[in-house]
Amino acid sequence: MNKHSMSVLVAATNDLDMYSLSVAFAEKGISNIDQVEVDDQQIVKSVVKHGYDIVVLDVSQLSLSQAESLLHTVAVKTGAQIVAIGDNPEIAFYRSMVAAGACEYVLNPIDSNAFATTEFAASKADASQGKVISVVGAKGGAGASTIAANLARELVTRGESVTVTDMDFATGDLDLQFNVQGNTALVEMLQYPERLEPVVYERSGIKVADNLMLFTGYLPLDSAPFWPEKSALDHFRRFTLKHSDTLVLDLPSFSMRDQIGFSSLAQADVRILVVEPTLASIRNTGQILAALESTATVRDGKLNLIVVNHTKSDKASLISCNDVQRALGVTVDVAIPYAPNHFLVKESLGRSMLNGNRKVSRAFEQLASKVNGDVAIKRKRWLRGA
Repeated sequence: MNKHSMSVLVAATNDLDMYSLSVAFAEKGISNIDQVEVDDQQIVKSVVKHGYDIVVLDVSQLSLSQAESLLHTVAVKTGAQIVAIGDNPEIAFYRSMVAAGACEYVLNPIDSNAFATTEFAASKADASQGKVISVVGAKGGAGASTIAANLARELVTRGESVTVTDMDFATGDLDLQFNVQGNTALVEMLQYPERLEPVVYERSGIKVADNLMLFTGYLPLDSAPFWPEKSALDHFRRFTLKHSDTLVLDLPSFSMRDQIGFSSLAQADVRILVVEPTLASIRNTGQILAALESTATVRDGKLNLIVVNHTKSDKASLISCNDVQRALGVTVDVAIPYAPNHFLVKESLGRSMLNGNRKVSRAFEQLASKVNGDVAIKRKRWLRGA
């Protein structure tokens, strides 16, 4: 991250020499500085909402236990780099601040070269090697949730820890896909992101299997509609990537009309677009691709994958994979075969699609390989289907 674009939140009393602090940061090329009172809730809310990279905590009027508690709370709930400023020159106090989560402890008044040896960089959350995969259907009923669930299962078999999030708070069904009981926890976490901490996170998630966690926020149908703020969703994403290698977002198709929903797709490392072999689905997919193209940069490194889900028999549609490719002007990456005996029987509820049908399991293997950038296995021909 360019240091000139980094931002600092200072939580301080009036006794802190803000001018000297500003000069010290200016020596590091950092000039975007805001200030709040020394209050842990206000600090966390500000960081979650505005995404500050560095938090400066004035602990000069706090006892050692109070300072340690404040540092630990801010570090755990925000993931930001923390600088502690105090008036205690003892080395034991310095070590306690570092142990509590501070990357640096300096004395007030602050020397202009106080941060000469301090290396500020992107927060650990933003520097995570984890990836975000967003899955969305071009229109409702395209099978995006089924694909998201089974892709997650396939990634787990490859040794990844995966978190799946159902972003449809009204009619989502990922709990049925995994045969578990959903809850409302995700809505509560996104409504109050400043309360997010490891204990809350662990208790809110639904453990589907080892290394596979599900988050849902299913609201009663008579409740008021809910959609999170972007800052809350970004904070949840960063927090999740501290606990999982991969975050899979199952986005409802209607969210593509919303700026926050579309940004959740656009900002993902891998964007999976699920298209049915129908004219309406192909048209909507083309619109989404055009919108993604308008937001793309030369080196954004984002990967778009087109998945044709054959939800109908050959007799029900005359549209093939080649027809979809020609209409969209892009290659179809994976085709999920039409397999009613595999998907549409009551025994399939909560069952992994990776077993029982070789063509289906092979399709998910191919999808996982493309997601991870593995060399794809060449096939002699397309599955015509649809």
